[in-house]
Amino acid sequence: MARKRTAPTRQTQPKGAKIVSAYLENADVFRTAKAAGTTPRGPAVLVLRNRPDFDKRDFDRKAKDLVRLGQEGRLSKAKSDRTSNSVYHRGGRGTKPGNRSRTNVFRDRVTRRLTRNRRLTQQHGTPETNQYLANKDLVDRLYGGRGPVNARGQGLDPDHVHELQLDGKDEYANLRLMDAWTNREIGREISVALRDVPPGTPVIVKVVP
Repeated sequence: MARKRTAPTRQTQPKGAKIVSAYLENADVFRTAKAAGTTPRGPAVLVLRNRPDFDKRDFDRKAKDLVRLGQEGRLSKAKSDRTSNSVYHRGGRGTKPGNRSRTNVFRDRVTRRLTRNRRLTQQHGTPETNQYLANKDLVDRLYGGRGPVNARGQGLDPDHVHELQLDGKDEYANLRLMDAWTNREIGREISVALRDVPPGTPVIVKVVP
């Protein structure tokens, strides 16, 4: 006779379900307050989790910085500002003057620095004598990040270490190269997680396996 199962059924993730990299631990508190038109007390607790499709090294570095910034009391929900990443660019070297995103200006500056002793079309010499050859993989990923990406490793983005949506400053000192897919997905999911959080609310960050 088969033994009766007494242990609770193991909870498994539905097949095809997507792992979310950012969610709010106390989301119910902010949803309820928003519906009631009141202001919730205490900080928003943002939980980060690595996804299998992320660049793990880049995720870990990003998450570690956000945890530290939260512990230092420097994270809060920022007001929405679509012009916060805009900077006037004087143009030059194939670019026209006008307003551009600071991240794109940063990307171009890094690319020029990596290839400054040879034009990109001149692929002669050796990695020791030609900066283009020495940095080709990195330059290719910088160019790859100019457009849409749908998987890790397809491009690099300049990432705001202190997220703009968490009241970070839009300045070159706050930018660092990061896998484009990982960067964009984390940013998007943080935005979704904080949608019911009022601007100015302090945010702390936790990381879970």
